[in-house]
Amino acid sequence: MPELHISSLVIQHAPDRTAALKEVVLALDGADWHASENGKAIVTLETATEAEVLDRIADINAMAGVHTTTLVYHHYEDAERCAEPMPADTALVPHAH
Repeated sequence: MPELHISSLVIQHAPDRTAALKEVVLALDGADWHASENGKAIVTLETATEAEVLDRIADINAMAGVHTTTLVYHHYEDAERCAEPMPADTALVPHAH
């Protein structure tokens, strides 16, 4: 059964490499760059397997200027189930108390 893996990473890198690193990271399949400041960047990944998460981390760690890449969050779901719309009765609605 196909899966969807969602992960977030913090990349510690040389601050002078931020622009070049962002360009290379965004070229990775499933990567999205969210923020960076003072040599730290927040990136999310969407992959089909856990092995792909580890491969992307290894790819990032091999990039020029990267000191470390830390996996902060990892979650996976059945990919087909994620593609289905949520039923209306499970929507997040504030409840009055």
